[in-house]
Formats: sequence, structure tokens, C-alpha cells
Amino acid sequence: MVRSEGKVIFVKVESIDWIQSAGNYAKLHVGKQIYTVRSTMNQLERMLDPRRFGRIHRSAIVNFDRIKEMQPWFSGDWLVILHDGTRLRLSRSYRSSLQSKLGS
Repeated sequence: MVRSEGKVIFVKVESIDWIQSAGNYAKLHVGKQIYTVRSTMNQLERMLDPRRFGRIHRSAIVNFDRIKEMQPWFSGDWLVILHDGTRLRLSRSYRSSLQSKLGS
């Protein structure tokens, strides 16, 4: 459940493309919509299915089904490109974890 403009909206977990950190809040990117929730990335990461979602940076969690491709970037980091064209940074510290979850 997400509160937005005085309403409560039910967001299906599988419809979340990625999540962005915003201090003690997080922004859920769902298609063209962005919903802000009062939760930390650590809290959300514990709540989400690790077979479907994974942390790729201290400020980003991604839905594995939305990943189109990955490209090497600078200093051991990678770019994760989603099907909608969104480009997210995969930091070195999360790369091995993501690769093991994706089976590569």
C-alpha cells in the first residue's frame, strides 16, 4: 500500500521496476509513476523476494525481470539498463551478489 495525494494505492510488488533511495524514504518506480514511501532501502530489501529483487547500489534496488542488459562502465562498476531505457549504476560491491542471483 502506498499513500499518494490523500489516497491509498495498492501497488503490486511485481509491477515495481526499481526503487531509489531518498534518505528515510524510498521512491518506487512503477512504469511512469513514482510513489514515495517512508521506508529505508534496508527495510525494503528485507521485505522483497531476493529471487526477484536485488540491491545493485546503496541507493538502488532493481526488479530482475526489468533488466534488459548490463554494460561495463568505469572502475569496475557496470550500467544496468532496464527495458524502458532507464540506466542504473551497478557498483562493484554489489556486482558479485547480483551475478550469483542471476546465475551468471
